[in-house]
Amino acid sequence: MSVVADKIAELVILGYNGLPASGKPGVRSNGVKEWTVLAGVVAFDDVNDEFELISLGTGVKATTEEELKRSGGRIVHDCHAEIVSLRGFNAMLLKEIQDLQKGLTSFLVEKTSGCYKVKDKWSFAIYVSRIPCGDASMDVLSTEEQSDSIDYDLLDGDYTSRQYIDPDIDTIIRGRANYKLRRVVRTKPGRFDSKLSLSKSCSDKLTMKQMTSICNSLTWTLLETPTYLDFVVLPNRYKTEILRLEDTFWARLAGQEFTNLNFLFTDQSFADDQSNPSQKPSLSSYVALYNSNGMTSEVILNGVKNGFYTKGKKPLRKGCQTIISRYALWETFKRISNHPSNVDYLTFKANVHDRSKVVCNAKIALSAHGWIPTHEDNC
Repeated sequence: MSVVADKIAELVILGYNGLPASGKPGVRSNGVKEWTVLAGVVAFDDVNDEFELISLGTGVKATTEEELKRSGGRIVHDCHAEIVSLRGFNAMLLKEIQDLQKGLTSFLVEKTSGCYKVKDKWSFAIYVSRIPCGDASMDVLSTEEQSDSIDYDLLDGDYTSRQYIDPDIDTIIRGRANYKLRRVVRTKPGRFDSKLSLSKSCSDKLTMKQMTSICNSLTWTLLETPTYLDFVVLPNRYKTEILRLEDTFWARLAGQEFTNLNFLFTDQSFADDQSNPSQKPSLSSYVALYNSNGMTSEVILNGVKNGFYTKGKKPLRKGCQTIISRYALWETFKRISNHPSNVDYLTFKANVHDRSKVVCNAKIALSAHGWIPTHEDNC
């Protein structure tokens, strides 16, 4: 399977290399070079040696809880590469279904009696240029994130209580705090003195998707059966973390029904990865969708389209939403399904009962003592 892993990684990296320089890591005015994480979803048929890039994303940033209060579905909460690419996968599915309704072709989706399905020949993998943040990455902190791990270890006397967002829920930890603790849910990494984001780590989100699938509530209702990832492809330097990966993704779901991710490793390298500790993470993200009938890409900054962000409590600018925002996906879904315009997104989502039950079970499996949701973001 190493050949398959290399082909998947190469396809994602080539897709990234073909994007415009705007939105990619650069060199700051003080001479410091930036870096980012790259992820991409690939459909593959290894029997016929077919590989199709579905979506890719870059990024290492997450939106604070405070920002979400004015979102209205327009701000992307989580701009880590893995999540950007998975949101792109769902945007791609909606566009493929929309194209079928217009009489166009799709390499990915076909019409069935009453709904749609992903063509049987396709399996799915996600390439990620770094081990996912959260539980899976804790063992590499001492080498790759040493400055952050030391900062947290040197917190003052009330450190034990400060690692929790809610002291009554000790199965959810803030960022990299108490990084030696395993099998806990973690929020997105960030400095301890930074504004809080309740977005969960990529390790936690990918683990849950083994139960919930990579479909969101919209594509779940349109497809005959949900779609699951078969593989995560990581750089070869993480081969030594295989036991940690299995513990993070499999052991935490013991006793649950899930479609387990398998791990592949590749020699392919990503040029814009961090190569030395002096580099700073890029503030922007990229998303690209590779539809049957054309490619679309956008640069994202602060969760909205680059150039559209407004500071403070000012209203968001009209048209600021990206192609992977909740608002954009919901609008496309309503056009596809002729959904009543008086039903809002959160009401619709709550009524997808079969999926909601799976999501609830996944949350309990990962955090038995309770869950801390992000701010409700309706549209």
